[in-house]
Amino acid sequence: MSPPRPIAMLNSATRDSITNALASDVSEVRLIAKDELTTTYQLGLADGRQVLLRIPSFNENASIVEAEVATLRYLADRTSIPVPSVLAFHPGSDGEHSTTCYALLQKPSGTCVESVFPSMTPFEQNSIVAALARWMVELFTLRFEAIGSLRIHGSNDFRIGPVVMKPFYVDGRSKLSLDRGPFTSARGYYRACAQRELDSSRMLFVQDAPESYQQGLEESRLTVERITGFLCDLTDRCEGLDDDDPEMAPFSLDIHEIGLKNIFVSPENPTNILSVADWQYVNARPLWCCARLPPWLRPSMTATDGGSTRLAAIFKAEVVRVAGINSTFLRSLDLEDTRSTLDDLSTYDAFRDGFLLLPALENILATLPGHEDVAGLTALLDPSTLPGRVARINLLTRGSNAMYLAMTPPRSPLMTSLKEESTDKGMPSDSPVLVP
Repeated sequence: MSPPRPIAMLNSATRDSITNALASDVSEVRLIAKDELTTTYQLGLADGRQVLLRIPSFNENASIVEAEVATLRYLADRTSIPVPSVLAFHPGSDGEHSTTCYALLQKPSGTCVESVFPSMTPFEQNSIVAALARWMVELFTLRFEAIGSLRIHGSNDFRIGPVVMKPFYVDGRSKLSLDRGPFTSARGYYRACAQRELDSSRMLFVQDAPESYQQGLEESRLTVERITGFLCDLTDRCEGLDDDDPEMAPFSLDIHEIGLKNIFVSPENPTNILSVADWQYVNARPLWCCARLPPWLRPSMTATDGGSTRLAAIFKAEVVRVAGINSTFLRSLDLEDTRSTLDDLSTYDAFRDGFLLLPALENILATLPGHEDVAGLTALLDPSTLPGRVARINLLTRGSNAMYLAMTPPRSPLMTSLKEESTDKGMPSDSPVLVP
């Protein structure tokens, strides 16, 4: 017997709602994507159409689907970005005939750029990058009242609701009563990030554990508490937040994480962008967060052909053409200050990543202008410790390999066997040896 189709696993009220919204029976269901937070299916309809069904993995994640629907409708109504149409949205309901939250979305047509980008001509690649630059500059001019995600308000209006960011939802956090905003200040948001880590870790520490693990848990608890304290301290001392930089303090939609996998183009003409899909985790954030190069355009430690450097130059050139040489967006692109570091660190898991997060925060706090702690910094950079080696390497390299580079390399089996053999048999004093 074949397994039940996913849509058959939904209750009858939800199935009826989907069928009525599409005005057609569903003849085929195929799983497209699934993670801890949402699940996406491709529905084949009896009338030949294909659409996407997005549902939350748990009821607590319904806000993620709701925010994506609001973002898609906002972008379609008020920007030039080509996005899939929202065919239907149902927020879910309780009661005798309860229904599941779902969104029915237009399936993107065309070819995913990620699969063809390496084979595209430089002109075609430049065209994609320039389009992304124009969209980001366009959104940079929009303003919102707080940090958070879009929500539909009324029949044709929008408001800012709680943030929809993975650190607030993954690893079971969606079921916790965390402060998700919206936040009217950057400092309020980053303090909430610190509190998020503290509250999430407490869920782990209250669970029963064997006595042998108690000491380790206690050490982890103290580490998390130190990290959250340091995050709050860094938030208070960080320059450029809120009123410190009035020009960059307002909020706009941050889409700098858009990747090549989100962009679909015409197979016949790759410069013709048909759709930009997957807007699940877009939030309004301070302007200095919005004006950043997409990650795939930043310099890479492994790239040798200079492709990212060329494309980054194309991106900046398009910003100059559209917004001007003196634009705020352009000036913000090259900002690599404490604000950016704070924003990056606020996404880490204090319990799982504490062994890296703690020395990083100690390093930053010890070197903030006007707050230098020479003795503390010297201890932090102690090369005899793993955190010290990580900190030293981070000062000289960029990327995620600092931890690997700091590890003591394993001893060569060949050298070990030679040493053991020489110990057993003895060697003349003038014989060459390998020293491990």
